[in-house]
Amino acid sequence: MTNFEFLQKYMQLQNGIMFDHLFDLGFAVIGDCKKDSSPFWNFGLVNEILSLEQLLEIEKKLFALNRKPAVYFERRVGLEPFARFLGGNGYEKSNEDSWMFYDSRPVDEKYFDSVKRVSNNGGLQVFLKTFESCYQKNDPQNPYGELGDYLKVAKDVWRKNHNLRPLEYLVVYKGNEPVAVSALTSFEGIGYISNVGSLRKVRGDGYGKAATMFCLSESIKRGNTEHCLATEEGNYPNEFYKRIGFKTRFSAPLYTKTDEKTN
Repeated sequence: MTNFEFLQKYMQLQNGIMFDHLFDLGFAVIGDCKKDSSPFWNFGLVNEILSLEQLLEIEKKLFALNRKPAVYFERRVGLEPFARFLGGNGYEKSNEDSWMFYDSRPVDEKYFDSVKRVSNNGGLQVFLKTFESCYQKNDPQNPYGELGDYLKVAKDVWRKNHNLRPLEYLVVYKGNEPVAVSALTSFEGIGYISNVGSLRKVRGDGYGKAATMFCLSESIKRGNTEHCLATEEGNYPNEFYKRIGFKTRFSAPLYTKTDEKTN
């Protein structure tokens, strides 16, 4: 599986979860998220240097969805001219995902007996409250800030999907106190780990690692061959995952148009 094929599968994995629709234009696949208007969830995935006409077609589609034009692609030498082309047409890089995959080292099962699966609304409320507490302002280990509207998205995603597809929310406890969370989504051999967080007061004690490792263990049990997550190179989560066995295979920048407004 090439990196682009992986990104295509990732979009399919998120279809019905974060993406409400995928639109195939032939030269681009556009993801549309009704729940979150940010370019992070509304963009065109491409794998070639586009013509101006093709770029304008992506823009037209995203404008029709009341979204800002954004393009996502694998960083590789062959697409460097495309990045320059985007820069010359009013686009700037918004962020760059570092796609990390687990290596072959044994899975550390410490604290696995303290992990609980979310199976009902009560468990979901515990997950959401803990998740929100893990992501606060002025946290040097959290480059993302507060969850804001994403907390409602996380709630709606679980309610809509947990009985229909392999989506799991997990909570790690220290005694009787929930202190860390994570989520695993599986699709056609891919186990995607997300929503990992731990309370500041337990950082360094291994609970965030346990939340991640439990997802990894479940992904392996489900028969997935790719166990992955996305961060940004140079931030604390990226360094944390490197320490516990994840390696960056490739990166993918998101370019957003800066000089236009949605209709």
